[in-house]
Amino acid sequence: MPKSDGSPSSNTPAAIQLYGALAVGVLSVSSAAVLIRLAHAPASAIAFWRLFLTSLLLLPVLKRPALSVTRQAWPMMALSGIFLAAHFIFWIHSLSLLPVALSTALVSTHPLLVALFRRLQGHHPLPRGTQWGLGLLAAGLATLALGAGPHVSWLGIADALAGSLFAGAYILTGAYARRTLSATTYSWGTYTAASFILALGLWGRQGNFGPMSWHLLLLYGLMAVIPTLGGHTLFNWMLRFVPASHVSLAMVGEIPGAALLAWLVLHQLPTFAMWLSILLITCGIAIALSTERMRS
Repeated sequence: MPKSDGSPSSNTPAAIQLYGALAVGVLSVSSAAVLIRLAHAPASAIAFWRLFLTSLLLLPVLKRPALSVTRQAWPMMALSGIFLAAHFIFWIHSLSLLPVALSTALVSTHPLLVALFRRLQGHHPLPRGTQWGLGLLAAGLATLALGAGPHVSWLGIADALAGSLFAGAYILTGAYARRTLSATTYSWGTYTAASFILALGLWGRQGNFGPMSWHLLLLYGLMAVIPTLGGHTLFNWMLRFVPASHVSLAMVGEIPGAALLAWLVLHQLPTFAMWLSILLITCGIAIALSTERMRS
């Protein structure tokens, strides 16, 4: 597995360590959807507590005080926080309307959206592999529309796709901000900004931060530790040693991982049309990202 920043050094982890970290990261993010389904709370409350607790856990490892971050960085982290908060609200709401496997497959289209945006922005023609990937993605959505019929929530589908769109915007914003910020500082600033935005919405709408119990607090803590720190933050660390295209491609593993956990924990078995749609969407993402990786 190649490094992303040049020649090897004595501090570079061995390939087996990087592959192991990648596997742990994929398994960790795969748990998010199931943990969210187990927490019977509003989407905004789940998003707030997950990000707020994660920002608290990151405080002890910040390398420098937050106030030392340049003024130019704070607006960028605030914008990233807005996109992240919107991503979580839409995706979490879709999980209350769709099977975990389908919602995860739809929201996982964001790497393809990012790759497509960058090619269109640079006025580069789409490679054949990317075209095939987009075609399979369209076929997956068409299969869902024709085969699922009344058994699927179109509001849930719209929410999942909106969550994917905001996730793509979050990634693009983060790619710009990470030019001058460390992964820890950027993650903490973004999580804090998103938490503040979600807190304002919760307090303004209902005067509190959502229902609370020991059961919910445990689930919120697990969301902060496993999929956020053990997943997304681990991926941020890997970006120093592994090309971003490799990490994006590996994250497609969240789709079958979440589907397996939903089957084992929630006993969810989507219909045949949904399984076929999930397979086409997953293959489309994988083929397109593989093409982008080879050309990077």
